[in-house]
Parts: sequence; structure tokens; C-alpha cells
Amino acid sequence: MNSIKIEKSQNSPKLYLELKGITKKFPGIIANDSVDFDLREGEIHTILGENGAGKSTLMNIIAGLFPADEGEMSIFGEKVNFTNPRQAIEKSIGMVFQHFMLVKNHTVAENIILGQPGVVGLNLKEVHQQIREISERYDLFVDPKKKIQELSVGEQQRVEIVKVLFRGARILILDEPTAVLTPQESEALYEIMQRMTDEKHSIIFITHKMKEVMALSHRITVLSRGKVMATLPRKETDPEKLADLMIGNLEAQDIVKVSEFLRKTVIEENTSDESDHQTKQRKLDRVTVSLKNIHAVNDLGHPALKGVSFEIYAGEILGMAGVSGNGQPELTDVLSGLKPMTNGTYHFEETSIINPTVNEMIERGIGYIPEDRKKYGVSSGMSIAYNFLLRNFQNPEFCSHQLLNQSNIFDYGQKKMEEFDIRAPSANSQVGLLSGGNMQKVILAREISRPLRLLLAAQPTRGLDIHATSFIREQICNARDRGLAVLWISEDLDELLMVADRIAVIFDGSIVGIVSNEEASVSLIGQMMTGMSIDGFENLLENNENA
Repeated sequence: MNSIKIEKSQNSPKLYLELKGITKKFPGIIANDSVDFDLREGEIHTILGENGAGKSTLMNIIAGLFPADEGEMSIFGEKVNFTNPRQAIEKSIGMVFQHFMLVKNHTVAENIILGQPGVVGLNLKEVHQQIREISERYDLFVDPKKKIQELSVGEQQRVEIVKVLFRGARILILDEPTAVLTPQESEALYEIMQRMTDEKHSIIFITHKMKEVMALSHRITVLSRGKVMATLPRKETDPEKLADLMIGNLEAQDIVKVSEFLRKTVIEENTSDESDHQTKQRKLDRVTVSLKNIHAVNDLGHPALKGVSFEIYAGEILGMAGVSGNGQPELTDVLSGLKPMTNGTYHFEETSIINPTVNEMIERGIGYIPEDRKKYGVSSGMSIAYNFLLRNFQNPEFCSHQLLNQSNIFDYGQKKMEEFDIRAPSANSQVGLLSGGNMQKVILAREISRPLRLLLAAQPTRGLDIHATSFIREQICNARDRGLAVLWISEDLDELLMVADRIAVIFDGSIVGIVSNEEASVSLIGQMMTGMSIDGFENLLENNENA
């Protein structure tokens, strides 16, 4: 990312987008509170803030998904009042969501024209040509004839960008665009973003990665609890100042605690370069999990795990790096009892496990933080207190003679909310209404508050703000230090270098290699994520040196 240099003159900037006094209220909360914001021609304007700060609501208003309750919005100097997303598209606004909106068994071209007016009359040959022209102009390189299911995650993201450009977008909203990309794909995206701004497109950029904020932004707007704390040119700020602004609207009693988390994370991010990450040395002597030659199929019956072998020790974090879709979900499903293996051996604390049930693995002490927290991690319609007990309803403290002890349940829920800094009116609040960070804390509290031997943590900090990320990392690392075995699956290599004792790389359902924290680097892991073995990477380095 150091190679990216974005400098532009803003002497007399042309405004593409202007918001004045935008306010949006939901029951019991003001999501946006008199927000002023503008986007200039050819700039990357980053919006930074904790989960629940109002970023998503503001973007949904701009994209026509929500109407504002108060305030004005102007696009290219014209006042607008969107009531649906099509109106925003017609005004040259395109949003690329963190979770792609693509139909996997359709081609690139079919996905790009899906939902277009007059699609029946479109000449597919002309559509292919237009896609190729856009691809060449912005270095996006997508094949219009390929099916989405044949593309890598990085290629799918390019399809999403081509789709909004095809529809005439001059204002692009990119929501956590690098969350699922390899380092190489992220670097390619940075170049694409620069190319788009050179072509006078403007980008609203949402990210939680401070390195990206400082490397890519022209200006940065910080939101805190629905309010704009400041809008600053990137040259006039630094990570520490931005962290201070992010907590500027908190209650006084929270500031010291949150500030400690933020500063710690800023320091960690700025010192986690590939040659400067912290060396960890741990005594690994007791094997918690041993997998040998594990095979499994995905939901379509296709091979997903193809001979996976590794061990996880008590008191270690084994990081699992890999581009999304290379067998990670099937691996956690096998370990947790959600999916049977078709071949191989699975030992859990020296006991041979043969296609166990989920309840059996819960009783053996496996905890699971799923990748999709809202879909699989919580029961959205239930209270926070009841969600804490989803693994523990048989506990006589909470249930006796098939009757729930409501008083004990909610006392326990309130205690856990305080212990894990979960912000909600009470333990009786509906968990589905929480921000992503608070919802993830509910899941974490539920899993590690019971006796565990193994924690499966799939993308535990994805999409979370700096505060929630630091808190969850600290809690899991503390549990590791107490002897818990952890499988930490992440596509954020800086994070894995920061927390993992060893890092395994999975590619196409197989383990490419496992390296210690001392040996690991972003370059090495990034190359391995493309399928190159450790030996292959070492040969590449040797050839480059000889050349």
C-alpha cells in the first residue's frame, strides 16, 4: 500500500454530493443526527466510525434505501428526495456492498444487466463489448461470458464495480471492499480506485482499517453516535487523532476504557508490518485437535475439503488464512459436528471422533463464532439474555422442572452485558436490533463463558469498529493464555500476524503449509493464499535474487 500516492488539487472543487442536516430516527435511537457531508469531484472521502455510529444508515439514505426524516440532499447541484434505489441509480449513484449481490449460476454479463429497464431488448453482444470497454478503461479485467461461480472473490468484486459503472455511476459507495480480498487483490483494488478518481469519479469509502484510511483518503469524516465529529484532509490528521474523534461523543465514564482499546489497536496496526510483527514463543505440548486426511463435500455435494491435516494445541491460536470459499466453512462444520466428513480421522483430546452431532461437540467443549453472526450466531427475535443461554438452557440455575427462572436469567444477562461491554438498554432488549459489534460480543460472551476446550472463530472481527475489534481480540487471546485451543479463521493477514502463534494457509480445500509466527509475513502468506507452497515461494525468492 505504500506505493499508492494520491494527491489532488482541491482549489475550486466541484461538488458531486452535498448533505445538509440529514437526520434519521428509528424507535429509541437517532441513527443520523443533523449530518452535514459533501463529496467532491475525483476524491476518495472516507467515512470512519464505530459500529452503530450511523455510517450504514447514511449510506442507505444516499443510495435510496431509506428516506431521511429531515435535511436536504443535492446531487450535482440538484436537490433530490429518493424514495427507492432506482432513483439513486438514475442520478449516477452506485453502491458496492460488502456482501456481493450476484447470482452465482449466471454469467458476468447477465448479472450486470439484471434489473436493467428494457433488458429483454438488449443485444448481448453489445453488452459484452461495453463490459470489455469498461474493464479496459479501469483495469478491471472481467470476462463477461464466465459464470460468477467460476470467479475468485476478487473477480466477483470487480463485477460489482463494473455493474455500477455500466449503469452510469459517477459516485461510488464502497463498503468494506477489502474485507474478503488477499493482499494482492487489495493492492489491485487500490489501483482501480485511483484510476476511477483520475477519470473524475468520486468514491465514498467505508473501512475499519486505519492503514487504508491513511493511505487512500483525500478527506476523512468521523461519525460518532450519529453525529459528525469532524471532516479533515488526510494530510492534517493521524491515526491517534482520528481515534480520539471516534470516542468524542461517548459518555465521560466510557472514554478512558474505550480510549485504551483504540490507542492499543492503532499502535498494533501501525507496528504490524510484515517484518516487524511481534514474535511469540509458546510451549505447545498437549494436542486438542488432530485432523488427518480429512475430506468433506459442500452443500451441492462437490468436494470441499481434500485431505486436510493439521493439529491445534491447547493454549495456542492457529490462524487460518485463505481467500473466502476455499473450504473454511466446511472445515468448521466438520469440527463442530454440523457436517460429516467423508474420509479421514478426527481426534479430539485423544478421543476418536466419527461424525459427531452438534450437541455432542458442544458437550465436549467446542465453542463456535460463525462467519455470518446474524444468520447463524444469534436468534435475532430473542432477548440478549436468552441468547446467552442458547448453549446452556439445561443449567439448573436457569431451568428447573422445565420452568425457566426468569430472575436468574436476566440477572446473568445483565452481568454479562457489563462484563463484555455490550451496549443496550437492558438484557431484555432484542438481540437482532444490536449493532454488529455488540451482537458479536453477545456471541463471544455466550461461547467463552462456559467450559471450553476449543474455540472456532470464523472472521470474528470482520466489519467491526476499532473498539469492538480490539475488545474481541483481547478476550480471545486471554482465553488462549488460560489454555484454550483456538482456530482463528480470517482474511485479514495483519490480524493473523498479530494474534496467531502459527498460521495455516488453505487453498482449494487443502492446507498449502503451516508457518510459525516468527516465519510468517504478509508476502509469504499472500503468495500461499494463491496456491503457492512454501517451497515454491522460497524458490521464487531465490530466482528473483539470482536475477
